[in-house]
Amino acid sequence: MSWLDQLKQASFRGVPFEVDTVEIQAGDRVVLREYPFADLPAVFRMGAAAETIRFSAYVIGSDYMERREALRQVLTGEGVLVHPTAGSMRAFVADTYRMTEAPLREGTVVRFDLTFVRAEVRTYPAPKPNTQLQAASAAAAAKGAAVGQFGAEFSIATAPAWVQERVVDRIGQLVDGAWSQIKGVTSGMGSYTDGIVGSFQVLRSGLSDLVETPAAFAGSLRMLFELPSDLDASTAAALRSAYQAVFGLGSRVQKSDFEVASNATADRPAMFGAGQQAALSLDTAARAQLEVLNGAADRLVDSLAIAAWVEAVAAADLDGHEQVLAQRRWLYEQCTALLQDASGGAAPLAEPGTSWHDAMLGMLTAALGDMMARGADRARLSAYVPQACMSIWQLSYLLYGTADWADEIMTMNPHIRHPLLVPAGLPVRVVQHG
Repeated sequence: MSWLDQLKQASFRGVPFEVDTVEIQAGDRVVLREYPFADLPAVFRMGAAAETIRFSAYVIGSDYMERREALRQVLTGEGVLVHPTAGSMRAFVADTYRMTEAPLREGTVVRFDLTFVRAEVRTYPAPKPNTQLQAASAAAAAKGAAVGQFGAEFSIATAPAWVQERVVDRIGQLVDGAWSQIKGVTSGMGSYTDGIVGSFQVLRSGLSDLVETPAAFAGSLRMLFELPSDLDASTAAALRSAYQAVFGLGSRVQKSDFEVASNATADRPAMFGAGQQAALSLDTAARAQLEVLNGAADRLVDSLAIAAWVEAVAAADLDGHEQVLAQRRWLYEQCTALLQDASGGAAPLAEPGTSWHDAMLGMLTAALGDMMARGADRARLSAYVPQACMSIWQLSYLLYGTADWADEIMTMNPHIRHPLLVPAGLPVRVVQHG
């Protein structure tokens, strides 16, 4: 095949034309530096220069006017340029073009002086939202909304003395229960530990006075659920477990009512201090008020606990794929139950500055989005229980059909002390490779 047979029909974006000469300018961009008493300059290569292609395109024929307009329509932006000898390439129309016609001498010819720059489509870095920051910010907003909601709906000023006593006593149990879960994780952290211990002592010693100012009490309680600024992965995991244990604490604290009258018998008159508490109904205003106040306290603790849990998740790397799915499921179920339970309650005594419902829903949305975005590439982990003692290479071959994953299994399971002795009966964490 001769070189004439190998020439391609020149075109741009599918519109053909003719060319006779093609000028290509390419090479490197360099910077010269000349110094005194130096015979040779210093040459710095700055990368490849733009490859510029210049030529005159001709449109010839009795229909040249239609073909001329078709070519003018595509001479903008980028497209596929077919070079007669170099083949197809992606190029941009560079600068303006000049079109020349000579109707008296060449009535069926028009010439375009064109300049192209060979380059690929430039892609700029797309902004990626910081889902961790969004989740943490939404959790902080949910804490603030919970404090505001409690200040708007909680008041013991008009409650009977026995109701006030029971409410303060139960709130004390909630505070003690939350602190028992948190204190073990937050110890030994220097100034952070001192601050959170001090917050608990102030809160517990002045509980009776603080409850009379609900907003101040809720703000003090919020301090127990603040996270340290320098949170590592192990501490974040421990805090997640602690906050998860605090959530739902109200259902585990007994709601003590005043003494229950036992049924009188023939040989024993009616007495107080015994009997079945379930026999009491909430048909009195005082008991209904007690139930409302207890519900507000439970909702405050649950809101702060689940918001702190979200902050702990957002502050550290996620676990494996299955663990992320379980965390997302738990968060969705608990937030949904909390929102549904609150929707059936009475309207708050005053209008809070921020809607607790909207803040909790926003936190749920942001946290689920964060875990979905960061957990998409998490490894799928599962547990396998060896039925007999074997080597790490045998286990890898048994699970994957190859011994290539032995080192990974060894690294992920610290309880395997020797590669030749994988203990039987103990679960081994493994990655689901394909």
